[in-house]
Amino acid sequence: MATSQDLNALLDLLRAGKVLAVDFEGQSIRYVLVYETVRSQAELYLLRAGQKMPAHQHSAIDDVFLGVGGRGRIRVWDAAGNHEDHLIEPGSVLIVEPGSPHEVSCNGEEFCYLLTQSPKEAYDLVSYATAAGDKDA
Repeated sequence: MATSQDLNALLDLLRAGKVLAVDFEGQSIRYVLVYETVRSQAELYLLRAGQKMPAHQHSAIDDVFLGVGGRGRIRVWDAAGNHEDHLIEPGSVLIVEPGSPHEVSCNGEEFCYLLTQSPKEAYDLVSYATAAGDKDA
């Protein structure tokens, strides 16, 4: 079976607010389901200026981020607590493996990204406390 989606049309729905929203630390983050299979899922997210998905990690899933619109930053921490920032723009891809704490933030007026996750049945979300030095300037 094949599934086809128009990401530009889904982005238009996100911008118009005609989609679901999830609350993260008092922020209303817009998203829309792109696909779901037995093994994986993908959602399109839209972060607006100043919004971010708080630092968290997953025990057993891969997060694959694909930049679709605008600019964003994905901060990833290593086992020693050091972080590395990844700039994500349209066409950029970043894979965050299980057990890697990460935070997603908007670096402009908006940041739209496609997030695929697998294996879906192993999904969990574990908060990650960042060090004081990790705060944005």
